[in-house]
Amino acid sequence: MSSEYSPPIMITDSAALEKAAQRWQEIDVIALDTEFIRTDTFYPILALIQLCDGETTWLVDPLALPEPQGLIDLLANPNVVKVLHSCSEDLETLSHSLGQLPDPLFDTQTAAAYCGLGFSVGYRGVVKELVGVELDKHETRSDWLQRPLSASQLSYAAEDVHYLLPVYRALLEQLESQERQTWVEDEMLAKLANSRRDVPPENYYIRVKGAWKLDRRGLAILQALSTWREGVAREDNRPRGRIIADKDLLSIAFLKSPLSMAQLKGTNILNPRAQRLYGDKILAVFADIDTSDGKDFPQLLPKAIPREHGSMLKSCRQLVVARAEELSLAPEVLARKVDLEFLVRSIAYGEVQLPEVLTSGWRFDAVGAALLSHAGELQSAVTSD
Repeated sequence: MSSEYSPPIMITDSAALEKAAQRWQEIDVIALDTEFIRTDTFYPILALIQLCDGETTWLVDPLALPEPQGLIDLLANPNVVKVLHSCSEDLETLSHSLGQLPDPLFDTQTAAAYCGLGFSVGYRGVVKELVGVELDKHETRSDWLQRPLSASQLSYAAEDVHYLLPVYRALLEQLESQERQTWVEDEMLAKLANSRRDVPPENYYIRVKGAWKLDRRGLAILQALSTWREGVAREDNRPRGRIIADKDLLSIAFLKSPLSMAQLKGTNILNPRAQRLYGDKILAVFADIDTSDGKDFPQLLPKAIPREHGSMLKSCRQLVVARAEELSLAPEVLARKVDLEFLVRSIAYGEVQLPEVLTSGWRFDAVGAALLSHAGELQSAVTSD
């Protein structure tokens, strides 16, 4: 593919979409990207969908076509591979806006990592490495909801998919030579499965940084408040932090009971507006918790790794680094810090257990089995001491 390319075809009406859709159904792979805005909303607002089959680039305007059926059919077509780069936010946006995920899926960022090109490598990086083209970075903070889109925006949007298929084919060749195709296939299935899995609002409290420091009563308060906030955010389509920030929910959960409005104001946790709008709700949550028998309070969250077990974490990390070097991979591709913390925590608190991501598939063969054996040795040393 040449670095020069024809101007993209803008699709803003049903007739143009139908014509393009006929072409899409006849190919076996297509590059895909999205532009979206979520600065002031809970849900991302889909602003543009870019596609390229290697010859033609299309820019579909979802503001003019809120239900682009031909595009939805393409996303669902099992015979057309959809190639994206760093696709997590694209998947969320497409799922919410169009009700359809791109399946089958190929994420070039994931594939690049499995080919040894680095962890979380950017689009510019893979294009330079595999296609030999240096891209300018521009328009990343554009207002993609403005109409008409500027010439610069249109050029950038087209560029984002123009090189994806050459990158895809180069990565396929490397994956085949390294016999790692199934690694990417398994990861793509996992990405799609995770995107289809809706996290219940009542479980959001687990994501709040520092929640593990709370006792069961504090966790019950945090769970109730974060569940309520999740409902408000979704119903009003507002960012969570515009209602009450995570750190403020955590601070509130540490407050003692009984709690009065005067006491809540005195903490200065909330700004006056939030105090006025949500103070009564916070007091009601405390009242409910104070009258509960506590049987349904959440269980304690896993604590931080004891300081004296820091050497275990370092030892496990060294094992992962060594295996990664053998495979010419970034260590994070094999196991993330949170995975190793899970393992060491299981050693520290009595029962060796691998995190789910390391219990099967290629990761178990590459590093999981070795980590499990090493963790057993570490626990034996702790027991003997």
